[in-house]
Amino acid sequence: MTPSGLRHFPLGEQVPASEHAVCVSLPTMNDVVGYETKDPEVINKIPAGYPRFVTHRLISRLINELLLEKGYQDRTGFALASRRAIDDFREFLTPHEIEFEERNGFVLAHAKESPELQKAGKAFLQHTGFSISSRQAEDILADRGVATVRQEETEEEENASVQARMQIADAMGEEISPENILLATSGANAFHALFRGTREHLADRSRTIWIQFGWLYVDTIKVLNNFCGERVESIAIHNVSDLSELRKLFSERGSEIAAVVTEVPTNPLFHTCDLDEVRDLCRANGAMLVADPTMASPRNVKVANHADVIVNSLTKYAANEGDVMLGCLAFPKNSTVHEAWIDKVRHYIAPPYSRDLGRLAFEMRHYPELVEHTNKNLMELATFLESHPSVKKLHWSYSEPFGGNYRKLAGDEKPGCALAFELEREIESFYDKIRILKSPSFGTKFSLLCPYVHLAHYDLMQNNQGRNLLASAGLSPELIRVSVGEEEVQEIISVFSEAL
Repeated sequence: MTPSGLRHFPLGEQVPASEHAVCVSLPTMNDVVGYETKDPEVINKIPAGYPRFVTHRLISRLINELLLEKGYQDRTGFALASRRAIDDFREFLTPHEIEFEERNGFVLAHAKESPELQKAGKAFLQHTGFSISSRQAEDILADRGVATVRQEETEEEENASVQARMQIADAMGEEISPENILLATSGANAFHALFRGTREHLADRSRTIWIQFGWLYVDTIKVLNNFCGERVESIAIHNVSDLSELRKLFSERGSEIAAVVTEVPTNPLFHTCDLDEVRDLCRANGAMLVADPTMASPRNVKVANHADVIVNSLTKYAANEGDVMLGCLAFPKNSTVHEAWIDKVRHYIAPPYSRDLGRLAFEMRHYPELVEHTNKNLMELATFLESHPSVKKLHWSYSEPFGGNYRKLAGDEKPGCALAFELEREIESFYDKIRILKSPSFGTKFSLLCPYVHLAHYDLMQNNQGRNLLASAGLSPELIRVSVGEEEVQEIISVFSEAL
């Protein structure tokens, strides 16, 4: 039975009630701050968290057992999903001396324990998605004699990859063939693989500029900023409503531009650029266009006739029960990306674990219905919030001046499941009061919300430079992002009415 997200959830409750749940409750703003500052009183009550941001307890247990077996008392370990991560991991953690041991299906990396090592290693796994999954850790522990309980329904694992790719292709449109989809451990891993697999290839052709167009998801930004190497330059253009800055850059340095990376719409402000013109600029100058329609779902937003590569987090909408993390890249039939580049990209992808794929394929049976249902619910919630006197500003797919651009790609009444808003007052009293699941993620059967900037960019809020950067992109620390589920829409609206 699908849980409702419309009640008060205690600190640390996992939703759904699964060992592999992606969502964990942070019910008050004090809890959010404690989570970000690693306050022991908060952290000790959180058994798990969004998988790329928090090391799952099963993974931690596996690593600790392996290190203790070797007599290591003062070393920190990490479980990498693929040996393809070794070179980047070693470079990212310089000057730490890392040792690697290839195990059956994963790589154990370890080094002398230090706070700096722990922080850097976790950041690498967050940005690249190269950690093993909790299901893989569970199975390895079971093979070692640790009792586990597995009660989840899945597709047959040998057919899961085929089934998943067929359903993804169906969601994205006829320009996408199942055989032109690469599955990854997460959307972040998919994008990292794309960047690493094409970066040097394009740089060899003197194409060294990667453009962030719009305020992108945190880990896309981190990959573009932290994995450029010595030859590549990342340039951010936050305003997608005016293409003059992008036109100027193409006019002056068009032959140097490798790619434009954008989200359609962006997370969390739901800005949609004029993708027709961006595509034309890229094609005229030989640059690659990378588009990510995750925020509103590729079932709603059709970008296959524009993009050379589509990046999609399957954790959202596709894995709608909230208990599996995966992602993909899709290459449309008219893509300018060469097969040789795709082979390079494939080299950097961490292949999904079989049980995760089986679970994804099972949950994707409900993918079309979820999108249809949440489209309707969000239309009504947006209408309610837009007219409420306590709401200062509403951000959603059809907000102007971006609604026209979005409508060209999605049509009418297909906003996706999510929106964001700012209040006329400070966030804390509303956040603490509202009876809804408060957790990262979106695109689940159950409703939830989060204080997006606090969770994604808490570090930037701690200094003037960071706060100015957020302000320049239009990101208020008071921003609240909402994801509606399949509950009755009047019940959803009543929860917001009560808290406002």
